[in-house]
Amino acid sequence: MTDNIITSVQNPKVKKLVALQQKSSERRKEGLFVVEGQRELMHCLEAGYDIDSLFICPELCNSSTLQDDVSSSTLHASRFIVSQQVYEKIAYRGSTEGMIATVKVKHRSLDSLHLRQNPLLVVLESVEKPGNLGAILRSADI
Repeated sequence: MTDNIITSVQNPKVKKLVALQQKSSERRKEGLFVVEGQRELMHCLEAGYDIDSLFICPELCNSSTLQDDVSSSTLHASRFIVSQQVYEKIAYRGSTEGMIATVKVKHRSLDSLHLRQNPLLVVLESVEKPGNLGAILRSADI
């Protein structure tokens, strides 16, 4: 598949990505979530998630080997090359190594969980800030 080039922040794909980042209702409706960064994207691929769309800014990708690994693992995803200006619009964080993807949600039920004996479970609802989730995970990792 050939890559599409996006140079305008007004592009409908860019607007859709921003909406997915900002609105949980949009994520639920589309069945997608956004992942920023090569390492985070590789974690998703290793966990068996399917990539819907991949947005790459070649000027910011710091590892062509990792970029090739991600690209070869996402052959069925729509791929877009974005300008640095567009990437700055869609990137939530500053250091995401030039890659952002939309990833398909896996629908799971409690019955599908395979837990060890005496597991530690953390149940959260409506976490508003990523830092709060990080603090909870650090507290649970004792």
